[in-house]
Amino acid sequence: MENNILNELRTPVFLVNKANKFIYINDIGQEFFGISSSIIIGKKINEFISNDSPILNLIERVRNSKSGITEESLDFSNLNFPNRKVRVHVVPLSFDNNKIIIQVSQLALSEMFQSQRINSKISKSFSSMIDMLMHELKNPLAGIKGASQLIETDIKDNSNLLELTKLISIECDRVEDLLNGMEQVSNNNIKLDYESLNIHEILNHCKRVAENSFGNEVNFINEFDPSLPRLFANKNLLIQIIINLLKNATEASQKKGNIKIKTSFNSNKIISFGKEDIPTQLPLQIEIIDFGVGIPSNLLSSIFDPFVSSKKQGKGLGLSIVASGLEEMGAVIDVSSSSGSTNFCMNFPLKKS
Repeated sequence: MENNILNELRTPVFLVNKANKFIYINDIGQEFFGISSSIIIGKKINEFISNDSPILNLIERVRNSKSGITEESLDFSNLNFPNRKVRVHVVPLSFDNNKIIIQVSQLALSEMFQSQRINSKISKSFSSMIDMLMHELKNPLAGIKGASQLIETDIKDNSNLLELTKLISIECDRVEDLLNGMEQVSNNNIKLDYESLNIHEILNHCKRVAENSFGNEVNFINEFDPSLPRLFANKNLLIQIIINLLKNATEASQKKGNIKIKTSFNSNKIISFGKEDIPTQLPLQIEIIDFGVGIPSNLLSSIFDPFVSSKKQGKGLGLSIVASGLEEMGAVIDVSSSSGSTNFCMNFPLKKS
């Protein structure tokens, strides 16, 4: 009679014994698991759900306390229905505390999307915060650039200082462009502008930035191929990538010693892109070579993955940004390393426009 009553309930209900084996399940319960009662009855509940499922802990708590518990939004996934959250009522049988009744109620639609609404609000708040931060950063940036231009008018006879003020202005413009790019990302309006670039001018600019900041104790060595054709890329993204690699090389060199910046034409560098795996030549080669501590062999294959770093205080984002930026421009990067030498080698396609 009890079974007939339970079977009339329009929610999944099942009964387990002290060994957590199913001794009863109603028709809706069979639909809930996607398995017939002939297979479920006599089997342990953890044969149909994962061993770390929170429902197992809930059953044990009810069995020990001898009182019922209701859990909101509990993960009750199984092989047929992964990632499923429900409301669960677990109560001991009145005349046998070792037997547990479990009733499942589907969450209301509004409850199911509640977390999504919260995440959406967080995302919008974060986006607004980024917009405000970028707006506020542009103000001091304009001040720095203005100050450098005023200083420039007073030091026309000092070529070294004049070069530094021009460098400040150029970098201010680049940071402003990066902030504008972040605004495009925030508004889901991402667009990279490409242009024909003299790669040696870009590399010399990055070297000057390094020499006047994080690499002021490093000896940068140029080994350039002057016949190298122009590179078609996004200027600011390319500068960001090269400065990132130079900073890593400087840190690996413990901020002293030599770092080589090398360019060459490598017609043997071929890689396949796209669904059709069409071979593409990437002959324009740039290498950043340091002679520092090297990258541990166990990290070498994953060094471009997010949150992977060989540095003690490293966040593991720099090289991930480098790799994704190069991929965006149709280029690739490889790394080889041993104790005393690390080579980051970038290869770009040959494009006229």
